[in-house]
Amino acid sequence: MYLATTGRPDTPPAPGAPPGAARRVPGTVIALGAVSLVTDISSEMVTAVLPLYFVLGLGLTPLQFGLLDGLFNGVTALVRLAGGHAADRGGRHKRVAGAGYALSACSRLGLLLAGGATGGIAAALAADRIGKGIRTAPRDAMITLSSPPETLGRAFGVHRAMDT
Repeated sequence: MYLATTGRPDTPPAPGAPPGAARRVPGTVIALGAVSLVTDISSEMVTAVLPLYFVLGLGLTPLQFGLLDGLFNGVTALVRLAGGHAADRGGRHKRVAGAGYALSACSRLGLLLAGGATGGIAAALAADRIGKGIRTAPRDAMITLSSPPETLGRAFGVHRAMDT
């Protein structure tokens, strides 16, 4: 799923570095993991009750909700390609990932403002999914670029653990 190559030569820890320095995860990975954790907590708080709200509160059938959710997930997959391309094109990984996280955060305000309007809720959810798609590829690129090749597995493992 992930291609983790940086093109950098393997470098041993610097002389005088504390023992285990090569095993540490870079601060960038910890920071990205913390941001992902907070973003996903807010997202999960919404998605846990969303199906019930759409079906029981707004009167959608389970099939209609399933189609809507599938559409949102499909859009997320397509936007991941665009987000990765935009970040790689100009080397703006941090800026593109930040825009994706900001869009997801703003979508929570959209849910608040939408009230009971199905269209408003759908627009806020679409913004959240687009933000998720935009941030995924640049975030993974930043993890790869900030970690030595021999610790990429640990870096992605730490990030996924924090993200989950």
